[in-house]
Amino acid sequence: MSEPAFRTLQEYHTHVQQQVAQSGQSNDWNAIKILPKTRAAGIIRAELHFKDGARLRFNEEIAIDPAGHVMRPVYTYHYERNTFFFRYDRAPDFMKPIVHEGCHIHVIQEEPRFKTHATGFDEVFRFILVCFYT
Repeated sequence: MSEPAFRTLQEYHTHVQQQVAQSGQSNDWNAIKILPKTRAAGIIRAELHFKDGARLRFNEEIAIDPAGHVMRPVYTYHYERNTFFFRYDRAPDFMKPIVHEGCHIHVIQEEPRFKTHATGFDEVFRFILVCFYT
């Protein structure tokens, strides 16, 4: 399933809020903050609390291209429940091939980092819902 096209950072922010509200698993959709740089670029961030006590902290640097595609040059999605966690990171400034890939995931511990594909809020949030709330 592909992400819809967006014209502005505000449209994308509203989309993220709606995804959380419609899930029924968190009432924190108002905690999702927008820090605009321009009409089509900025940061979206939040710490969402799920009804079962789990948390999702995320920070996305967003730029929307003229075709409406969302580009995320930097992001972090950190999901935690009890003692388990996973975190998707895209940190190109810290990239060292094999040791610290630009796009990577941590599972249960900080090391090792596993190379992964570039992702986004919709994919990570759907993954959480399917794995933990279906």
